[in-house]
Amino acid sequence: MRLARQLGLLAVVVWAVPAWAEPHLAAREGFVCSQCHHNRTGGGMRNSFGRVYSQVVLPAFKPAPREEAAPAVGSLFLDGQLGEHVSVGADFRLQVSTAFAAKGSFQGQQLTARPTSTFKIAEADLYLSVQLLEDRLSVYVDEVVSPESAASREAFLLVEGLPARGYLKAGRILLPYGLRLADDTAFIRDVTGFNYGNQDLGLELGAEPGPTFLAVAVSNGTQGGLDNNLSKQLTASAGLVGRLGRVGASFSYADGSTEQRKVSRRVWGAFATATVGRFTILAEADHVLDRQSPSEEPESREQWAFYGELDVLIRRGLNLRVGYDFNDPDLAVPEDQRERFNFSLDVFPLQFLRASVTYHLRRDIPQKVAGNQDLLLVQLHGFF
Repeated sequence: MRLARQLGLLAVVVWAVPAWAEPHLAAREGFVCSQCHHNRTGGGMRNSFGRVYSQVVLPAFKPAPREEAAPAVGSLFLDGQLGEHVSVGADFRLQVSTAFAAKGSFQGQQLTARPTSTFKIAEADLYLSVQLLEDRLSVYVDEVVSPESAASREAFLLVEGLPARGYLKAGRILLPYGLRLADDTAFIRDVTGFNYGNQDLGLELGAEPGPTFLAVAVSNGTQGGLDNNLSKQLTASAGLVGRLGRVGASFSYADGSTEQRKVSRRVWGAFATATVGRFTILAEADHVLDRQSPSEEPESREQWAFYGELDVLIRRGLNLRVGYDFNDPDLAVPEDQRERFNFSLDVFPLQFLRASVTYHLRRDIPQKVAGNQDLLLVQLHGFF
């Protein structure tokens, strides 16, 4: 019954939006993250709507169904269901990374970074969801099986059906902050620490009343490396979603101070998206303030990170991305800024398969010669 309801909603969406719409970008469709993901703040396993959407709208070419299978919806889609209450999913990314040679100089010394090329597994994740009470209570596990040792990225109990489309997560969670880009090397993900490599133990309470969304998490503080069991980290994100885009803001504060030293981290930022026809713009700006000192007058370090991206849907299954990445790692230090210009072409030739080519034009200070190496990334992404 749930799949039937999702198919009905999908039919309305496909009829209402152009056939060339980009389904994996919630910004393009005006969706909240929970429209396609089991995790209400995005990322990880796709729900039944997300699976059907990715197989019906996303690929450039779809295999024609057998005539005898046409009446049975379940035979047309891989829905990830293992019985009535258990569902599974996966993501796998194989990447070829090429770093080009770069030269620099510092205080009269010539510096050189040699070119390199390597295959790597960028991601291998398995997802499991067990519905204890339909649309009310479930257990969710996001397990990383590669490239390093196996580890739980997320593992939580999810309570749904609260007022205002509310929910509660309890366990190991990705904290709700900013745009959840897939690229953890983007400065807004790396500098702030809110990326797929960092999780925390705690509670998250959220709601999606009408076109608005709100998520507030209280956690140990391990995400910011400040956990000493004396205080907790507070993280919140809220915004407004519409058909043409979204706007929102995020905030996080963690205090790891003891009697011997003062240490804290405050992060705040704003994000927005806009869609006009085949064009979608994403942007986020974040301010990070770190305080650390053994004295009564704590020293501080402030930095900014910014990310902007233009997506152009060339045709169904073919998307062009142009991005700009900027970081000023210390506002008190002049001329230490670094930036990246990103150019990507994404192709979804078939169901469950994405291929992409990305070029990072990187610029850093001369003495950090490795930061001036341009990167070429070729990636194959299998998912369901």
